[in-house]
Amino acid sequence: MTDPRCEIENLLARYTAYGDAGRVEEFASLFADDGVLRVAGRAFVGPAGVMAFATEQGIQMAQAGRLLPGFHHVGSRLVEVEDDHATASSVFAFFAPHGIDHWGTYRDHLERAEGRWQFRERSVRFSGFTTGSTAQQIVAAIVAEAP
Repeated sequence: MTDPRCEIENLLARYTAYGDAGRVEEFASLFADDGVLRVAGRAFVGPAGVMAFATEQGIQMAQAGRLLPGFHHVGSRLVEVEDDHATASSVFAFFAPHGIDHWGTYRDHLERAEGRWQFRERSVRFSGFTTGSTAQQIVAAIVAEAP
């Protein structure tokens, strides 16, 4: 049996790789059927909800200019495993063509179901933005739509 930490690291890496590449179907498939992606006070439930959010955000980022092509750098990862459940935390920085644009944290609750690890819940929190960040405007719009 593979070390669960290796499988979890692979899940977390695929989240970043698929998200940065705009592979929204694969990105959304990383979530449990009732898994939740929480971003700036809003919750997107299940693969369909996550895919709709990721698709819309990809469009917003492309239209905003100055953000793409871009990528996330993720570090300071801490993973704690207990049987078929795990928690993880990490920090991220988003690099746009002009340099670092914004940064924040991920807090995860993960589960192994049907032989694979998946997100039960991922919370994305933004800690800061560079001056003139167009991502800051996108996040403000997400916050404004929160219930």
